[in-house]
Amino acid sequence: MQGRAMKRRGRRILTAVLLVMLVIAGIAADSSLRLVTTEYDLRFSALPSSFDGFRVLQISDLHGAVFGKGNARLLRAAAAAGPDLIAVTGDLADGRTDLGEIEALLTALTELAPVYYVSGNHEWSAGILDALGQVFRRSGVRWLRNEYLPLERDGGAIVLAGVEDPNGWKDMERPDTFTARLRAGYPEEFTLLLAHRNDWPDKYPELPVDLILCGHGHGGIIRLPFLGGVLGSGYTLFPDWTAGVYDCGSYRMVVSRGLGSGVRIPRFLNNPELVCVTLRCA
Repeated sequence: MQGRAMKRRGRRILTAVLLVMLVIAGIAADSSLRLVTTEYDLRFSALPSSFDGFRVLQISDLHGAVFGKGNARLLRAAAAAGPDLIAVTGDLADGRTDLGEIEALLTALTELAPVYYVSGNHEWSAGILDALGQVFRRSGVRWLRNEYLPLERDGGAIVLAGVEDPNGWKDMERPDTFTARLRAGYPEEFTLLLAHRNDWPDKYPELPVDLILCGHGHGGIIRLPFLGGVLGSGYTLFPDWTAGVYDCGSYRMVVSRGLGSGVRIPRFLNNPELVCVTLRCA
């Protein structure tokens, strides 16, 4: 009798373990494959009334990932967002990426809205920016290389700016110098800054812009309820600035959880994410 009881207990334990493993495997699969779109409505006193309702779709940290044949799922989600502008905030590709797939994706995205790109650390480290530059020219994507330009709409204007990732050349213009140059030309206009890194509140807490869109943190790779992101891009524990909207004093910052992965650790409770920001007048 005792032997049969022990066997029944062993079977129950084994069944429980298998069920837990199946649940974990299901969550891991969902966390890698199910694409989500996160919407933010953000209000700004400096925003011209003509840009009220302007929608910016952010694509970050793709790392060459593919969502359906020809990226069909990603393109459907992008189209459903109804963007007025698409911002690609770095780590679009790395050394393993098929640039032909990237070109097809970008070409399709430019049919939805104007597309602007800023570099990430992985494009620099992989040495593929020259090749990507040719892809951008063919697909109609504008690469902002420490550059800014006015965007006009129904008589109003805002400034769109983009900074190169610090993984680039050592003599590149610093972000604070760049934004000071921008403000010399556009002292009062609402300014949207595209960047890759997510450490702006630490390095430049008083930057003279209104909104920064960035990525790089991958949502903390593994996310836990009530704790948020567990791992930083450099494998630091419980990093800051991993996902969402942050009020940083002189500006607000939106950090995308990104779409792909630049590390070997799989995403967990951290779905691939498109971000869509709707600009509103305060």
